[in-house]
Amino acid sequence: MRMEFNMIARARFDNASPIRAQRIRDPIRPRLRRVKVKPQPWLLPFSVAPASAARCYVLHEIFEAQADLHPEATAIEFGSELTTYAELEKRANRLARHLRARGVRRDPKVALLLPRGPDLYAAMLGILKAGAAYVPIDPDCPTERVRYILENAEVATLVTNAEFALYHPEFAGAMIRLDADHAAIEAERPERLPRNTVGVGPRDLCYIIYTSGSTGRPKGVMIEHRNACHLVCAEANIFGVKSEDRVYQGFSLSFDASIEEIWLAFQAGATLVAATPEMSHAGPDLSRLLTEARVTVLSCVPTLLAMLD
Repeated sequence: MRMEFNMIARARFDNASPIRAQRIRDPIRPRLRRVKVKPQPWLLPFSVAPASAARCYVLHEIFEAQADLHPEATAIEFGSELTTYAELEKRANRLARHLRARGVRRDPKVALLLPRGPDLYAAMLGILKAGAAYVPIDPDCPTERVRYILENAEVATLVTNAEFALYHPEFAGAMIRLDADHAAIEAERPERLPRNTVGVGPRDLCYIIYTSGSTGRPKGVMIEHRNACHLVCAEANIFGVKSEDRVYQGFSLSFDASIEEIWLAFQAGATLVAATPEMSHAGPDLSRLLTEARVTVLSCVPTLLAMLD
């Protein structure tokens, strides 16, 4: 099953009073305002989208454009750990080359099983840059669900770490452990692979996200690059995130709302403030933590918004 991402966007924005993004402008006392969004002309079939959407070729090239424009800007802030766009670009490029050396080519599925942190985002980008589609799996998932996804998605390669690898000795594909294989990955060149070498295009698979399985077996929803790019470009026009913004990233990568968070930041050269474990479990205290982190853009569900002061 392939789901058009622009159709998801249309359904969201047609809601009577959707809450899509909350902007915090006062770094001392957050004031969250509800943003009501009406259907926009950007939410058109991809072939008739405006020039801003047409510029989006494949998803990772949106990041690459900002890495070229703002190499020294902070791309990821995870607690006290800061990663610039240039650093993240080089890490992703090295992993992409390592994946290619391990046999990954255009369109295979590469599972992503990592805790939140800079490695997670570098791995996501590296998989895309290698020409593959990533399959994000939440580390908190039960082992049986992880096994099911790996088998059902026909995953050829698993990017993880040594700790999580121990839980899946039955996986028959290639396994890249970012910590144990660090030296081999670092030995790769940091330059990005040429587009004609990778050969990925707008209609190629970008990622697969699995449903919760609450009504049966989890189902994989396949998203193409053009679908994801259309959503990113449309929301960039609507929300107007700037390079000086700081976007909170709290959703698991196995949930499609993470695409909005991550790429609202990356398309603008802004800083993605990745949720620390303290933030993820803060509950009503999240408002204070967001203020301390100087977050200016928050995308959340209404139930979370209701908890914030």
